[in-house]
Amino acid sequence: MRNRSDDRAVTPSITWWQRWASWAGPVASGAAAAYGCVLLVAALMGYRSFLGVTDLGLPDVTWPGAAVLLVGSVVAAATVRPRGARVPPVAVSAGAWGVAVLALAGSCWVLLNLIQLVLTGTVTDRHGDSDWVTFAERLCLAVVGALFAATALAHSRRRAGVCPRCGRAHPPQASGRRYPAPHAAPPAVRRIAYTGCCAFLPYLVLHALGAAGVPGIEPDGFRPAWSMVLAGVCGVGLAVFLLLGLVRPWGMVFPRWTPWLAGRRVPRFLPLTPVWVVAPTLALYGTGSGILAGAGILGDGLFGIGGAASLAFGGYGWALAVAAVSYQLRTRPLCVPTAAL
Repeated sequence: MRNRSDDRAVTPSITWWQRWASWAGPVASGAAAAYGCVLLVAALMGYRSFLGVTDLGLPDVTWPGAAVLLVGSVVAAATVRPRGARVPPVAVSAGAWGVAVLALAGSCWVLLNLIQLVLTGTVTDRHGDSDWVTFAERLCLAVVGALFAATALAHSRRRAGVCPRCGRAHPPQASGRRYPAPHAAPPAVRRIAYTGCCAFLPYLVLHALGAAGVPGIEPDGFRPAWSMVLAGVCGVGLAVFLLLGLVRPWGMVFPRWTPWLAGRRVPRFLPLTPVWVVAPTLALYGTGSGILAGAGILGDGLFGIGGAASLAFGGYGWALAVAAVSYQLRTRPLCVPTAAL
């Protein structure tokens, strides 16, 4: 029986979305300039609550945020404008990646806002007050960070003399795309993914012990209902399914047990969109809370349920990020000449 994925292994044209390398730079420059100007005006008017950091007792970052975005706008423009060729390419790439990292770090809590929005229909700060402005700021930074990551990647590939879309060298008339055959991730990546799946075990075991009435597990004598534990197990099951799909062949082509879709290629955005929304928040939240727990500032230390939660979210988040990078590289389509189709 012929696998239907063979019929879809090659596409005869490249859509506007797949031409991201040509428009990511200008769009990133415009988005950063617009957001930077908004922040600049807000700072001049006395706004001092960018990302809600002052509410946490941290220094105001409104002025630095505006400066980073405005400088980033110039850097993104340098990746596509002729005058940008006068700037050392290493400096341009470093600047673009730097803005991407800072923007994504500033947006890392957007997942928690999205979860709260879905569950409650609103977004609040830690005091329970409405916090739509901070949510919008984080959401905008997430978009800017993604655009700058794409801009930096395209610029790096142009410097290397390869196709900015697929990262390989090929004739300029290549206008089709060939997708690789389904295959698993390298052994090292699979081991990291399996470790990330197991990172939830201590957290689930401690929750189950707390539900069973074992004292000293949950803070303040709280005893979770078994329905909460079951919901947690179901959530972890979905998380494990997503992570394993990134490292196994069935994450590239729908397996036989998926009705109506078996044999079809899995669109890359389908797993990668939720992954890159989830991974930064979980990785940074787990790592940060683990450091605070280890220092005795937060919760009951590393060996309590707080430490187990930090291990679960941080371990899974970093494993998810590693698996996602591997998945992107393994599923990256190869540009081919149209005549070869």
